[in-house]
Amino acid sequence: MDSSSDYILRTRDVVKRYKALVALDRVSIHIRRGTIHGLLGENGAGKSTLVRLISGQTAPSEGRIVFDGAEVQGSDVRRMESLGVFLVTQEPMIVDSMSVADNLMLGRWPLKRGWTRQVDQRALLGSVETALAGTGLDPRMPARFLSAVARRKLNILRALHSGGKLLILDEPTTALTLADREQMFAFMRELRARGVSFVFISHYNEEILDICDGVSVLRNGRLAGEHDDLGEIDSDGLSELVIGRDVPLFHRDREAASARAARSADAAPDTATTAGGTSKGINKGTGAPTAWRVEDLVAPGIEVPSFEIAPGEIVGFAGLPGSGAKAFALALFGLNRARRGRLWHDGASHALPDHPGTAFRRGIAYLSDDRHRDGLVGLQSIAHNITLSSLADISRGGVIDRRAEQGLVRRYFEHFRVKAATPEVLLGTLSGGNQQKVCLGRVLATAPGLLILDEPTRGIDVGVKEEVHRIVDELTRAGLSVIVITSDLDEMVRLVDRVCVFVGGRIEQEYRGERIGKDAILQSAFGAAPVI
Repeated sequence: MDSSSDYILRTRDVVKRYKALVALDRVSIHIRRGTIHGLLGENGAGKSTLVRLISGQTAPSEGRIVFDGAEVQGSDVRRMESLGVFLVTQEPMIVDSMSVADNLMLGRWPLKRGWTRQVDQRALLGSVETALAGTGLDPRMPARFLSAVARRKLNILRALHSGGKLLILDEPTTALTLADREQMFAFMRELRARGVSFVFISHYNEEILDICDGVSVLRNGRLAGEHDDLGEIDSDGLSELVIGRDVPLFHRDREAASARAARSADAAPDTATTAGGTSKGINKGTGAPTAWRVEDLVAPGIEVPSFEIAPGEIVGFAGLPGSGAKAFALALFGLNRARRGRLWHDGASHALPDHPGTAFRRGIAYLSDDRHRDGLVGLQSIAHNITLSSLADISRGGVIDRRAEQGLVRRYFEHFRVKAATPEVLLGTLSGGNQQKVCLGRVLATAPGLLILDEPTRGIDVGVKEEVHRIVDELTRAGLSVIVITSDLDEMVRLVDRVCVFVGGRIEQEYRGERIGKDAILQSAFGAAPVI
């Protein structure tokens, strides 16, 4: 039988109320000492509220929190940090103008004696030497030169150097490449071996199963399930706990997709429209979707002699950072200016787009991997965000046609089942998954024939992820060609018809059908001989 000393943190029947709203309802979790414990749940399930309680940002309305054998009273972030509980945020709190050593000791620098109060650099470097040993981080390097994964390592090391015993990692792999993620996981395993405990928050079942020793799943403010041994449960089981029902994972029917592509080459369908209306990627004479072909493309970071994508086809782009996968996609959308190359479509040859506006007019749309930076306006309504890229299409003489606007907005609001009372709700108040649906609606409202999706399900929960997969599959049935860039190889394997693996700015290998597999993609990406 487990003793209380086996657990570094326990919550007992914790309740958190905000007036009439019950955000947490009698939640009891148990985190073993020296383990990585996953925290899983949909947006709004109560994860953030639980983290605020554990980290001392707020106090429970009822219940008890026991850390390291002692009950914690009240709410005090500084006190929780003094006990050893640190919240490591998704965005690293790094001062770019300072060195690695300065950032590690931020606010706790050793000072020289005297009235100048200058930092004692010799003492500083001596004090961080042990903490940085074996991490590959140079204490003298300016932080602005650190990679994304190195910045996150530094954030974790700062918490440890401040006395951290239990680190709460809030989606630490967001925006990391597959290689960076594996590096982060190796780092966490090393720290676990030294006795450090973690709460690991993620939307990805595969990450939980890969790195965690145990998991707690929240749903609607309650504990849906907890496992100390992840050998007891698989990805489908986790999804069922998160959603409250069985969530079948989407698998693209490649044979049916291939048959549709073959038929579209022979005969025009009755309609060739996306959910947003007639696609710009159809043959104006026959109404049939047409293929897109790129020849002799040379742009910064990429050189591709030839590439073609068929109507209704989903092609995945894979590769390590700097491999050329993203550079190629951005060149197609006019964000990576091509020095040479032609784009063939609908029987005509064009220069590669030199601006996103040109790409939109040619029927090419791009969904950014960073919706907060490039994809949404949080202080504007859902309706405003959906029509943002297609105002010219719903305007007459420079004046917006309100009936056309309302029809366009309603189409995507209802078709994508956006969870909000009305389209006039501010986008920033929605969950990440619903924000992503609106961003997808915005680019589809331009009626593209070629859609580029860059990390389309990053940072959204499993239920919405499967919805997005089905939406994309449905769109291809109308002839839309789709390019998907994703670091989630499980998503790649289940969603695409063909994978192009980029190495050194070129397409090194292609996989189709049953040959599409995680191991094959990884081997090609790292330059190993592909397994045939």
